[in-house]
Amino acid sequence: MHPSPRASFPSPGPGPDHLATAIAAVVPALPMVRLLGETLAAVPPIEKGDGSPVTAADYVIQALVLAGLRQRSPDGRVPLVGEEHADALATAGRPDVERLVVDAVRGILGWRTRADALRAIDGDEPRAGEPYWTIDPIDGTKGFLLGMQCSVCLARIEGARTTVGILGCPRMGPRGDLDLHLGGPGVIYAAALGRGAYECNADGTVSAQLALAPWAGGSLRWARSLNRGRTAAPSGLEPHIASLGPYTSQRMDSQCKYALLARGDSDLVIRMPRSPGHRESIWDHASGTFIAEEAGAGVSDALGRPLDFSHGDSLAANIGVICALRGLDERVLPATAELAGGVRA
Repeated sequence: MHPSPRASFPSPGPGPDHLATAIAAVVPALPMVRLLGETLAAVPPIEKGDGSPVTAADYVIQALVLAGLRQRSPDGRVPLVGEEHADALATAGRPDVERLVVDAVRGILGWRTRADALRAIDGDEPRAGEPYWTIDPIDGTKGFLLGMQCSVCLARIEGARTTVGILGCPRMGPRGDLDLHLGGPGVIYAAALGRGAYECNADGTVSAQLALAPWAGGSLRWARSLNRGRTAAPSGLEPHIASLGPYTSQRMDSQCKYALLARGDSDLVIRMPRSPGHRESIWDHASGTFIAEEAGAGVSDALGRPLDFSHGDSLAANIGVICALRGLDERVLPATAELAGGVRA
């Protein structure tokens, strides 16, 4: 890892600066995540159809970030493919959560009717072929509820790929610091296509450009999701990872794992399908994989194919996600391809 200080981002060239827009939209979300984590802890989350939780904070943060994007949109539109939707909240049968969301949105964005407060959660339907934003307002909701790592994830998609990615990490310290910082101020990771990847202070100012060196072998740091079961079920990848040398597991929720890799504090992130036919949601990977890639990491699916974001809200053309230092990715892909039941492309 060879970070180099910068005073500012490189010039975006002609046209709108979507990177600056995205950073400005995420900056106010970091202190709000920490505040909501304290004030909403006693309010049970809503359980979605897939069994995952969604909290009042998810809806509030999405409304806050979208308001920032809308404020800087030339036509007031924010084309969006996001994880959370106002109609799901309105039909959840949880008036306690809805009341908290409406009151919080009013407190942050100014008074508005219930309908307008709920409407602030949703973006606009993308038109055919139109670039759009994707957001996971609090990625790692379980971690958020438990007072652990979580992230605010915002990305811009154009065609099949990400062109801007932001990870707001409200409880992380800067590179080299692996401690949990519940009091913040947090850090932001940002990248734009052809402009590199950066670590930023909580106010959005650049602290360093991120540039990863290829894997040099030796001890390997594997950033992994938290195992919440009563027993630690071993991954089918563990024998192969162990064959590469000694390794340590870095356990945490959310796309903060990609931030660790992009800044040089981890070497590998792997996401294999949870079940046959499972495909990843775009908002769970668009920001983090792109930032790591712009920093110099190798990114692909389990068969070595580029990630394709042109299939709506899922990575329908891909199986799993592999993000690793250059050189290490080639060593890992044979095992992921075998486990995925295919042949590496």
